[in-house]
Amino acid sequence: MTDIQLLEACLLPLNRRTPPQPCFFRIIGRDAKGRIPALVEQYRILAEKDGANLSGLPNPREEEISRFYREAGTKFALDAPLIARQVTLWLGQIRANQRPQLCRAVYDTLALLHERGANDHILKNVYTKFMCWLRGPLGSVLPKVGGGEPPKVLFEGDVSKHEVFFLYLLQQAGCDVWYLHYTSSASYDKADPEGRLSQRISGELLSAPPPPAPPPPPPPPWDGAGRDLVVNQWVSQPVWEAAALPYSQRTGAAPGKRGSVFAVLLGADERKTYRNRLFGVKRALDNASRTWVLQEQKIQPPTPSETEDFRITDRKLSRPQLIQALAERMPAGHRWTPLAQRALALVMEQFPDGNENRFFNYSVRLACWLRRFAEQLFAKPQTDYPPALLYYGPVTEPEVSLLWALAQMGADVLFASPEKTGVFANHFLPHIWIEVTFEDSLPMESFPRREEKLLARTTAYDAAQELNKILYSDTGMFRDRQFARSQPVTLKTTYDEVGQLWPEEAQYRPSFRTEDGVVYVPNLFAKICGVDKGDLSLYWDGIRAMLTPNTYLITALPFLQTQAPNEGMDQNTARTFLHDGRLDPKAIVASRAYRYGYLPEDTQNYILEKIQALMDYDLIVDGGPDVLAVTLSVLMNLDKELLRLLQSFDFTRTIPKLLIVDVTETMFTLEECILLAFLNLVGFDIAVFTPTGYRNLETHIRPDSFNTLVVGEFCYDLTVPDLRTRRPAGKAGWLDRLLRL
Repeated sequence: MTDIQLLEACLLPLNRRTPPQPCFFRIIGRDAKGRIPALVEQYRILAEKDGANLSGLPNPREEEISRFYREAGTKFALDAPLIARQVTLWLGQIRANQRPQLCRAVYDTLALLHERGANDHILKNVYTKFMCWLRGPLGSVLPKVGGGEPPKVLFEGDVSKHEVFFLYLLQQAGCDVWYLHYTSSASYDKADPEGRLSQRISGELLSAPPPPAPPPPPPPPWDGAGRDLVVNQWVSQPVWEAAALPYSQRTGAAPGKRGSVFAVLLGADERKTYRNRLFGVKRALDNASRTWVLQEQKIQPPTPSETEDFRITDRKLSRPQLIQALAERMPAGHRWTPLAQRALALVMEQFPDGNENRFFNYSVRLACWLRRFAEQLFAKPQTDYPPALLYYGPVTEPEVSLLWALAQMGADVLFASPEKTGVFANHFLPHIWIEVTFEDSLPMESFPRREEKLLARTTAYDAAQELNKILYSDTGMFRDRQFARSQPVTLKTTYDEVGQLWPEEAQYRPSFRTEDGVVYVPNLFAKICGVDKGDLSLYWDGIRAMLTPNTYLITALPFLQTQAPNEGMDQNTARTFLHDGRLDPKAIVASRAYRYGYLPEDTQNYILEKIQALMDYDLIVDGGPDVLAVTLSVLMNLDKELLRLLQSFDFTRTIPKLLIVDVTETMFTLEECILLAFLNLVGFDIAVFTPTGYRNLETHIRPDSFNTLVVGEFCYDLTVPDLRTRRPAGKAGWLDRLLRL
């Protein structure tokens, strides 16, 4: 018989074997066709059912040995009657007709060991070990010997000498025994060098077989839910129009399918048009008598009572098991239950974070939110329209997951934010939504409660707007006051470059760029010490040449007068608008001390933004503990001429300028330094001519915030002439000389 046939025969009853006796095989390796592993797995099932599946036999514990000596006696001799008496006393579960064969098997095995050199002391120890194993690991197997189906014993892995002889004993007692090692026969060969105790079954491959494929998991309770849903694929019109259609008019969906909309509207166009569009969506939802929800505020976290049902889930489960366990804790009996379960699973199967606590908490929050919104949106049967969620306002990643999940349940989901957000672009879920991005942004306001009054547009107006898009979109050309925000880029220059760049518009200066609606304005902030070659005539003429209609000139110090408390915002009032270094813009604008309400709103916003930037950038040094209140009080009381220069500042073009001539020993005050640092952040060009070379703005402005340029000789005790008068004809200043180059 072949090896395979021998193994197959061992699976048959005794009366169908030739000869009809138990077998002891040692299986080393496996065959390429996989028949040996297949037969081993059949045998393993039988061993686990009515026999023993072993991977090693531990030495008996001291208490087991003591019990054996106590019950069977400590006497030992290689004597058949003694062994028979001790088997009877120790193995009471063995029936009388089974004992003779077992006793003979024990005796013959010990005799074989004695024949191979074991002395009486070794034999006693081995005998005690065998008896403990017969009552312990094999205690439930021995009562089954003697029938037509020998009990099966499988031993897999490395084996010791005494374990091999014990397996031989079991075969002699009436058990089928298979010893299995897929990769090596070394341990067995050491115990039975001549191979007399068992019959070898050899495979040509000395490697473990691949593990069996796991059984397919049972389908989840929500299997099949949502198969009739089609999200967005049918939409061919603007999303706000598509969301107003009944199922019957969502013709792009396949027959028998239910189409739904999931859309994200970011940014805004003209304010009234945008708000009327939102109001139109609300009116369409109301007029259709649909089940729908307007969500204007950030979604509140789940309450303890909402999370209670989900938090009792075992966190130690694997992720797939945990997802299913949480989904199955959704309230049963609702028609939306399988849809919510499926949506929860779809989200959490794609959750990227490896932190198990965050995964569990994220899952529980989403499950609670799904149940909360499902009870609002899906409680009533839907006939002509799907339920709808109109979400207006700020959003975070977990809320995007909820919107995505509700769309997977078949709801129309419309998200609108007049302020652009990148949360959707960076989300881990597949981007199945339709994104509509408007060119501009608007500040967040409450959702419109009524229709806004509109201005009708003429054909000429529309044509002009279209021309603007063509001329001023990524062409390097800019329309008047095209941008509302700027960021200064203070240039590090030489003395000559101050004169060269001073008259240049922002767009022609190095480092100018526009990005995401922000103009990066290259501006100058220079302190010029000394007089070139000591020539005062040329010095004053050069300064005169720098005076333009948009230059604010200062020639006397101190140049900033502190406002009286009743004329503006004092420091005490300013403190009330500061909280942990942050301004409260709404409270400032509403204050009676606020003096800028007549300015255009974008100018007001720009001023407040740059005041906050000055506080954040920490440009002021040695300002004392109340520096923030001083900063706010100074900058809330700006000179009207400065305000007009700031309001007229078109960020891409002519840059407003502040020019100071300081011929004194007077240090700049804290308030004056605050003003200079603020105007630098606003984008002004600033030049401080200091012929003496004395310190002035260094007292409270970080030296690395401006250029210090030393030219020529230091001159003292000067009187500043009238710089606004023209120079005599024929004389040229240093600026004119540079421009002729």
